[in-house]
Amino acid sequence: MKQIISIKEKRIAALLLFVVLAVISLNQFVNKKDYNDLYTNMSSLYKDRLMPAGYLFSINDHLYQKKILHLQESDTDVHLAAQLQVHDAAIAKLIKAYEATYLTNAEKKEWQQLLKSLAAYSHAETSTANETGQHNRSQMLEASFQQAQHSLNELNLLQAAEGSTLQTKSTAIMNGTVVHAYLQIAMIVVLAIIAIVLVTATEHPFFPTNRQQLLN
Repeated sequence: MKQIISIKEKRIAALLLFVVLAVISLNQFVNKKDYNDLYTNMSSLYKDRLMPAGYLFSINDHLYQKKILHLQESDTDVHLAAQLQVHDAAIAKLIKAYEATYLTNAEKKEWQQLLKSLAAYSHAETSTANETGQHNRSQMLEASFQQAQHSLNELNLLQAAEGSTLQTKSTAIMNGTVVHAYLQIAMIVVLAIIAIVLVTATEHPFFPTNRQQLLN
């Protein structure tokens, strides 16, 4: 025969239900935040790490193309300037695209060094052999080219390190969501047990009280 549950037991049951629901709600909130953080990290891996790495590679490629042109140049090469301008325009677009991405403080510092190297390379290009001497001009071009290469390599290393950090954070978030999922299931089970106890109210109630108290 079902047993009447006292007001005290009902209050305890209501409190437990409130705690369980509060835990479920908090878990849902944390889950939503984790998913947002995971989406942000995955988006950043593409927009701020993968794409900029491609920009750096393209800048490097255009620099090598310009170097090849300079090695082949002659006093009678009238097409050299036009060919160099094509590469300069492409590099300018890549610079603009790269600067639109998120950069860490270390990346900003190294990026400025790269821009200085590119500016020095352009300055050496515009100087003539009569102004600096052909040998000095070649040395200036090579020195600025090597400086640009160093900055590009450093930026690529920073890109890889930041990408690895984002991947680690994303893995931690995914592991956390698994824990939250188990917690959610556990809370639902507890909620179901409380509901069953309240509905059935057997001779041995979930919150036992003195039989005389129940009769009163």
